[in-house]
Amino acid sequence: MKALALVASFAFLVSCSHTTNRSQESSNLDVRLRSDLLADVDVDMTKKIQGQSRSTRLFWIPIRHPNFFADGVGYDAGGGGFLFFGGGMEDEAKSAAAYNAVIPNKVDVIVAPQYIVKSESVFFGLWKEVTAQVQGYAGRVRNIRPNPKASQQ
Repeated sequence: MKALALVASFAFLVSCSHTTNRSQESSNLDVRLRSDLLADVDVDMTKKIQGQSRSTRLFWIPIRHPNFFADGVGYDAGGGGFLFFGGGMEDEAKSAAAYNAVIPNKVDVIVAPQYIVKSESVFFGLWKEVTAQVQGYAGRVRNIRPNPKASQQ
C-alpha cells in the first residue's frame, strides 16, 4: 500500500498543465505579405465562428486524434518536442479546431482568430491531452486576381 501511495504521489508531482491564449492585437498588427495574388475577402463582423479539437496520447500513441485539419496556416504554439515526445500536438489541435470552425459555417477563412490551447501532461508526458479552441469572424473570399505589383518586386 505504501508503494502505491508513493507512486501516486510521484505521478502527481511530475504532472503539469498549461493554458495558452494567443490572439492578434489589431492596434499593433503590421502584416507584410508578398504574393503574386490579391484576394478580396468579405468579413461578416456580426458573425463570430468557433471550433474546438482535442488530442490525447498514451505512451506517445494517439488515443483520441482529429481526422480533419485546416491547411495552409503556420502555427507557432511552441508544441514541439524531442523525437516523438508530444511534438506538434498543439499545432495539430489548433489546425483541427480551425477546420471545425470553417467547414460547418461554410466560410473560407477565420478573420482575427483567437486561440486558447490547454495542454495537460502526466508522468513525463506518458499521458498527454491537448485541447484547442478558436474563435474569430467569418470571412469569404470574393475574388482572387493577379497582383500587378508582384512583377515589380
